Amino acid sequence: MKRAHRTAHARIWTVLVVLLPLAFFTVLALRQSPPADRPAVLIEAPTGGTSGTETTQ
Repeated sequence: MKRAHRTAHARIWTVLVVLLPLAFFTVLALRQSPPADRPAVLIEAPTGGTSGTETTQ
């Protein structure tokens, strides 16, 4: 019984050692392009009066 348990344990870990990195690199390959490859979107400063973030004394 112990030998069967050890064999199953070894097989499970062997499969995990192969599948986990494979899954990780597959996700990396399929992910979207990084932000540097996308066109820039300008973010404008808010217009109007002070919103209370800065106070002068």
